[in-house]
Amino acid sequence: MSGTSESELIQEAKAALGESEPDEIRVAGIFGLANLVITQVAGLAAGSAGAVASGVPGLPGVDDALAAGVGSGFGAFVATKAAAEAQGVTVQLIVAITDRTIHVLNRDTGGRLRTEVASFARATTKVTIEKVGLSRHLSLTDTATGDSIELHGSVSWISAQSKGDKLVLDLLGD
Repeated sequence: MSGTSESELIQEAKAALGESEPDEIRVAGIFGLANLVITQVAGLAAGSAGAVASGVPGLPGVDDALAAGVGSGFGAFVATKAAAEAQGVTVQLIVAITDRTIHVLNRDTGGRLRTEVASFARATTKVTIEKVGLSRHLSLTDTATGDSIELHGSVSWISAQSKGDKLVLDLLGD
């Protein structure tokens, strides 16, 4: 997996699309499927409860707070990755935009999943952006075919990926 800077994401998207996309990629950002946020929260809770109940093997005396923290992080990761792959996507998706097309690409598939999740013609795509705190829910619906996808991004100043997300959201929001 490459980095999170705009130029790195654009290069990664170009490499993934190859010659199939003749147009220049204007912006790119990292998003995830919107429905994975709920899975992540469930994984946090399950991992935390499981870690506290079982303790940390081989580390007697490790307090419940540390076990819960490690367990919740691991639980969230495992649950989110499994739910994403069950839907044919990676946890992180690149949204890459050209003048004519919005591409949604899997990231770091290891050959397990197809590269392109979806593509939408900009001319026939209805874009909806909802604000939820520092998160953004991005809905893309092709009005010609009815195909759609719901994504989640971040505009938080502490998120390394937010710069690319903001650029994608700004371009699509115009």
